Amino acid sequence: MTREPLQKVLIVAPKGASYHYIQLSLEEAGFKVAVVTSADTAIMRIAAESPDFILLDSDLSGREEGRLCKRMRMGLDLSASRIIYIHNDASATEDDLSHSIGADAYLLKPFENEELFEKIAALQHRRRTDQLQRILRAGTIEMIPAQWVVQVNGAPVHLTETEYRLLQRLLEVEGRVLTREDLLDCVWGHEKALTLESRTLDMHMCRLRHKLGSSAKNIITVRNVGYRVDVEASAQEH
Repeated sequence: MTREPLQKVLIVAPKGASYHYIQLSLEEAGFKVAVVTSADTAIMRIAAESPDFILLDSDLSGREEGRLCKRMRMGLDLSASRIIYIHNDASATEDDLSHSIGADAYLLKPFENEELFEKIAALQHRRRTDQLQRILRAGTIEMIPAQWVVQVNGAPVHLTETEYRLLQRLLEVEGRVLTREDLLDCVWGHEKALTLESRTLDMHMCRLRHKLGSSAKNIITVRNVGYRVDVEASAQEH
């Protein structure tokens, strides 16, 4: 059985913020954690890695936080991410915060690590519930992420983990073009992707297409850019 990868947490906090012990606690609990201190770096990491959880500290400068929130709402694919907003405004209600930030959960400073883990557990449960109902489609290709299943015309297709991740990422963005760099970062991780050549991606994509048979026509090569899928119908939930 294919081993599930570690869930990723991206902490976005100003320089000097004390997240060392939180990072250690998350890593000890089995998460892969990265910490960034600027909106631009956060945007790059979110686009490349699609973290499962984003911890956003309100003490970023207003300009940094504003730019990041605007990009998260308008320019980034956050379908795979859950945002926990960490703030210090005891007078703010969750409705106020939802209107301005649009996060999935909120934590008031100071907080105990146990509170953070409770928020994460609740979001994980909500996400599992959502995923149980989720089906991704492109023509005759059907993926059920909760069951790690891919079918073409109702027949199972056996993919490697890399092939599965490539297809999943393409299906999730519902027809948008993903560059080679985007796919390398997403599937292999940012650091390893820096050492890989573009032909590595093309080789795995060729194998994926071979396994999909005639349905491979739904994976479109965008010359000098990357790949997209012709979904023929948007990803649906049932």
